[in-house]
Amino acid sequence: MNYSTVTKPAKILNLQSLHDLNERLYLTRNSDTAYLDTKNTDSKKTDNNAERIVFNLQTSDINIQPSVRLVNCTRGSKRYNHFQSFVIEPKDKSTGIVVIMIKLDDPKAFYCNVRILPLTTLSDIALPESDSKPLTINLERSKCILKTDITITPSNTGEAMYSVHDVDVSDVSDLVTPVEMIELKRELEFQASKLIAHYFQEILSIVVNETPVNNGKPIVISDDYILTLPHNQLKEMLSANAISGCISLEVTGYNVIRGLNPDWRAASAFIGYIL
Repeated sequence: MNYSTVTKPAKILNLQSLHDLNERLYLTRNSDTAYLDTKNTDSKKTDNNAERIVFNLQTSDINIQPSVRLVNCTRGSKRYNHFQSFVIEPKDKSTGIVVIMIKLDDPKAFYCNVRILPLTTLSDIALPESDSKPLTINLERSKCILKTDITITPSNTGEAMYSVHDVDVSDVSDLVTPVEMIELKRELEFQASKLIAHYFQEILSIVVNETPVNNGKPIVISDDYILTLPHNQLKEMLSANAISGCISLEVTGYNVIRGLNPDWRAASAFIGYIL
């Protein structure tokens, strides 16, 4: 059995909590850019782009402001309706973004699926549409996608446990050597996923305790639910995504992207500052 699929404690004892880290971050909420905005000829429909929101995490010491957006996520005709999806940019208009999709099947299975798009901008995958408030993105338009899926579950004692599965780095096989591919997969599978699991287990109580059970069906974590969270809980939810996205981009940039584009270094600088 692959060690990564074995359940392990998600909490890392010597890391600061999200609450402590957020003492050094300022959360701002702004109107989003008009990505592929289209003029609506149907007067019965509203232009939802005006209502879209982008959140930035600002620091007082370095000029890096990772952004987080709630999005609708698709891949071709497939829609990820049961996931709440976020896009993380380490800097504005970054080449190299991360999509994180979270889902709660029941109180004992919290899924955090990470999609790393190291050579793609948000504009590349944004879709022109006007029937939903969140921006819709199509992963099929990405130049390449790396992935790692993390499942977080409580143990019998209530401790958060995690396992990793379906790590895939094959899309960058033409950019690195087979040895480097193995190293990238290992880092995503172990170091990166362990850190991501640590920060997402911290927001597990927000998701589980505040979301109503839906008769055993997959629980949809709605946009409205997240946007109406108390400020401190919203900040923790968004910073968990931003930190996890930047960790993923730093690992990928250091091992694969390197000089292809410099934008991943913003993610590295943010992680170096915050952790």
